[in-house]
Amino acid sequence: MTENLPPKKDEHPLFEPFAQLMNNMNRLFSDRPDKNFLQSMDDFFIHSKPFGGFVAELKENEREYIVQAQLPGTKKEQINIEILPQYITITVNHRESVTKEDKANTVIQKRESWKQSSRTIPFSKPIDQGKVVANYEDGVLTVTVPKRKGKKISIE
Repeated sequence: MTENLPPKKDEHPLFEPFAQLMNNMNRLFSDRPDKNFLQSMDDFFIHSKPFGGFVAELKENEREYIVQAQLPGTKKEQINIEILPQYITITVNHRESVTKEDKANTVIQKRESWKQSSRTIPFSKPIDQGKVVANYEDGVLTVTVPKRKGKKISIE
């Protein structure tokens, strides 16, 4: 009977990008009424990225894969790379705190946000996990992932 029902939200990876969009929409309509509505709309459209927060590109040659991720404004400490047998996951954690004060240094508004974006890049061939190298320069993360070489055997 349950085979005809659509998958639950947390059961399918395609729903993950939309979860952030739904959270942003919920936050838009649940903010305090005294907050400027136009500011809420601006925040919603600026911070809503339904398919994640960064672009990752995969290039391949006969020896290696090269993954480049555009991460402008991201600090090296905010980036995590997880290497598994046939794919890597790049995760960026961003925490922001904004405080507005009046002339008497009384806090008028304080807002904290935490965002995590990730990309998982699969490889068509096995990789050499021990020789993966990552470099981060000028907002571009470059991960060089060597392919694992097969072993030749002789025929008896």
